[in-house]
Amino acid sequence: MNHQKHKNDRKVSVLNRRKCAWGVMLGLALSIPMAAHADDVMSKGRFLATGGIQSLDGAAGGGINPWAVIAGYGTDQQINPTASFTNVTLPDFSVNQLAVSVGIYNRLELSYAYQTGTLGSNVYGPNGTVALPLDGMKIGQHIFGAKLRLFGDAVYNSNNLLPQVALGVEYKKDVTGGNSLVPALQSLGAGVEDHGTDVYLSATKVLIGGFFGYNWLINGNLRYTKANETGLLGFGGVNHDSAHIKPEFSTAVLLRPDVA
Repeated sequence: MNHQKHKNDRKVSVLNRRKCAWGVMLGLALSIPMAAHADDVMSKGRFLATGGIQSLDGAAGGGINPWAVIAGYGTDQQINPTASFTNVTLPDFSVNQLAVSVGIYNRLELSYAYQTGTLGSNVYGPNGTVALPLDGMKIGQHIFGAKLRLFGDAVYNSNNLLPQVALGVEYKKDVTGGNSLVPALQSLGAGVEDHGTDVYLSATKVLIGGFFGYNWLINGNLRYTKANETGLLGFGGVNHDSAHIKPEFSTAVLLRPDVA
C-alpha cells in the first residue's frame, strides 16, 4: 500500500514539474474594447494600451499575468467593457480562452474567462513506459475575477515612482465533464481539488521615455494560490496542499502608441 502511494506521489510530482511555459505564448490575444460612443459614460477616455489586454485568467494585463490597470479605457466617470479570444498552442498542450470584463469608473474590474483545451503528451516513468496517459485528455476551467484599484496611477503620475496598486481575487472551477485530468489524478490518490481561489496584489508603473526614449511598463505581482499550472491541473495535492505566495513579473516596451 505504501509502495503504491509513493508511486502515485511520484507520478503527480513528475506531472507538476511539467511546466506549461505560459511565458511563451504562440497564439493570439485579441482584445476588443466595446465602447458606445453615443453615451459619455460608456465612451473611452484613457490612452491606448493603458487597459492592457486580457490575460490568461480574464483580468486586464499583459496576456500572461494580470496588471494593476483596470480593463478598458474608461475614466473615473466611465464604464468600459472588453471581450477577447486567446489561443495558446504548445507541443504539450493547447488552450482556447473566451473572456469578458468590464472596468467600472477606473476603480473596479469584473471579469469572467472560460478555458478549454487538450493535453498533447504522456508522462513516462523511469523505464520509458507510460506512467500516466495524458495525450488527448481534456482540460478546462471557469475563472471569475474581481480587481480593485487601491491607489496610484500607472501613467499620469509618471514623474512619481509610486505605482498603481490593485488587489485582485479569482475563483477558479474546473469544467464539469470538460476536464478529465483532475478526476484521473483524484483516482490515483493525488489529493487534488477541482476548485480554488487566488488572491493577488499587483503593482504597475509606466516610465515615460524610460527605455532608450520608449515608454516602459513594469509590473510585479504577489499571488497567494495553490493552483497547479493556473488551475488546469487542479488545486493542491498530497505533497503541497496548502496555498503559497508566488511572485510574478512582466514588462513591456511601447514601441509606438499602438505597438508594445
